[in-house]
Amino acid sequence: MNIHAYLEDFRCIKLIVQDALEIQELFLSDSNHQIIPLSIQHQETYAHEIQLYLTTTCDLMPYREYYVCINTTICVFVELGKIARSTQFDERFYFEDWLGFRYTKEKTTFRLWTPVAKEVNLILEDSTYPMTYTKQGVWEVTIEKDVERCQYSYQFRINQTLLTTIDPYGISSTSNHRWNYVIDWDKTYPMQSGYYQLPHFQYTDAIIYEMNIRDATSKVTSLPVSKRGTYRGLIESINQSYGLGYIQSLGVTHIQLMPIFAFAGVDEEIQDAHHSSFRYNWGYNPMQYLVPSGFFSECPNDPYVRINELKQCIDTIHSIGLGVNMDVVFNHVFDAKWFPMEQLVPGYTFRTDERGYLTDSSWCGNDCCTNHLMVRKLICDAIQHFQVHYQIDGFRFDLMGLIDTKTMATIEQQVKAQNPWAMLYGEGWTMDVHLPQAERANLQNAQNLPHIAFFNDRFRNEVKSFSIGNAFDPLEICHMFQGCTTYQGQLLAPHQSVNYVECHDNATYFDYCMKQNIAREQSIDFVRLALGLVILASGIPFLHAGEELLRTKKGIENSYQSSDDINGIDWHTEHTAYESLRDLIAIRKKYNVFRYHQKEKVENNIKLEKSDDLISIRLSDIDTTIQVVISNHYEVATKYFAPGTYLIYDGQSICYQEVDKIRISKPGVYVFEKR
Repeated sequence: MNIHAYLEDFRCIKLIVQDALEIQELFLSDSNHQIIPLSIQHQETYAHEIQLYLTTTCDLMPYREYYVCINTTICVFVELGKIARSTQFDERFYFEDWLGFRYTKEKTTFRLWTPVAKEVNLILEDSTYPMTYTKQGVWEVTIEKDVERCQYSYQFRINQTLLTTIDPYGISSTSNHRWNYVIDWDKTYPMQSGYYQLPHFQYTDAIIYEMNIRDATSKVTSLPVSKRGTYRGLIESINQSYGLGYIQSLGVTHIQLMPIFAFAGVDEEIQDAHHSSFRYNWGYNPMQYLVPSGFFSECPNDPYVRINELKQCIDTIHSIGLGVNMDVVFNHVFDAKWFPMEQLVPGYTFRTDERGYLTDSSWCGNDCCTNHLMVRKLICDAIQHFQVHYQIDGFRFDLMGLIDTKTMATIEQQVKAQNPWAMLYGEGWTMDVHLPQAERANLQNAQNLPHIAFFNDRFRNEVKSFSIGNAFDPLEICHMFQGCTTYQGQLLAPHQSVNYVECHDNATYFDYCMKQNIAREQSIDFVRLALGLVILASGIPFLHAGEELLRTKKGIENSYQSSDDINGIDWHTEHTAYESLRDLIAIRKKYNVFRYHQKEKVENNIKLEKSDDLISIRLSDIDTTIQVVISNHYEVATKYFAPGTYLIYDGQSICYQEVDKIRISKPGVYVFEKR
């Protein structure tokens, strides 16, 4: 007879039989032959299947073995059911101490969290070591010898089959996620420069430049092929006319690195784009949250190299006065079935619907259940690992609206305690997710996350439309310039608004212009106009690498797995807006009126003054009055000024000269100071 039993909750077992079964005797037996009475609470019938819900008066522990005994002849092993999704499971098995391993030369202790496994073994090189269940779902073993550089994984049994997985808390890995390594962190590269720090730093002082590690040097022919697209290639771009040398010359404050943790979609051992098996990927396919990606490493199989290369890369960026923000993806993983935490605790890591199926709000096949306490802990521990050990200055959260607000608040508390200048921002899109509306970290709840910033897609859409000459509402453009009054007051202040027109997952702004059939000669004017609004508007300016270089991806909007030819940055292209961007950044840094972080300051000191077909905005401070004139068309207009007015920026570059009027004949942002 085909019979299955599943542990549904701490006092409930679901028994499934295919045909009617006369039950005369029913009890539960554990591995110690202890007898536990069972009673039938109720039953449900589906076609030929009968589901009996059995209850006990004592708690059943999911890490113990149980058998449902029926009459005198039938014994059914109790498999794991949906107990891991219960609230009581979270409360009972939350473990707040460290997980992973703690190494010394004399001994190393390993800890693994799996409250549902019946047995767990550490596989260390070719040896197997049984682990002991301790408390709150944690298994532990100590190896009394030096195991540095040893490969390890875990063997575990949840039902009746032994399986293997790597460590959810692994910090070093072989290529392509086969094994984890034991390392001595004290032997890794010693970082020298520390966090990015600016006295009295506010979010609105930041200017973020988003870049993919591979894209930065994949087209740099002066580098050896082995270094193109790597951490090492970026390190060696310091003081060069490409990469870090170029970015430093712009005057931005932070580089945002697209995902640098270990991800899928690539073969970490094949980095030569000419290889027949080469694959490119942006990295939004998380595999190991605490391990640096080997795709950017010259030696992905070495336990130390990828760690040292990333640490040195970040240290190099810090050494030239720039901060490093890390793009993190905690809303989904690449493969829900493969992901180590889910293998070790089936049904726990991801959100499910009422029928128990994985939800797909991320459009990636799964949604991380961030409000489950141990999922939240993994996320927070990963953030802390990169912040403390790699000196990361800030974090950008992919699809942050799918993460719960308590997780984001916990991250903020921990991150700010470590570094008060750290930045936290993300995509707060309003998306349907299995969370109460008030608990979603999206724009609608921005006021509950006052120290977290949000990508402002309304700014993006309005500025893109305006900047190519479309009809506009001057008041709406002024709202964009004020940064904080968009979304009907959802944002508390300018420091919550990330202002942009281009990022990795949209068409580049230049391609957007090309799609509108705008002549190439005119597109650079529109680029300068868009850059002027992004850089000078209140809020946090955000740039995608190469935006000012008229970067093109040949019309591809989502180039996440396109070739280097599409994604690689050409740092030496002709006819760029480099000088314009550099000068706009210098102006923003010089005048405080462009960096207000208080809502009251913006509302009181940034005012719209419309003049015919030009938009004129006045910005004032105690001893400074700036006038910004904005045009999105090519018709000639004349703007008159009071005596003593200096033209600072003429729509293309810094140009200090006293004026009483100016003829504006093409799109651009023009900046004047009343002296």
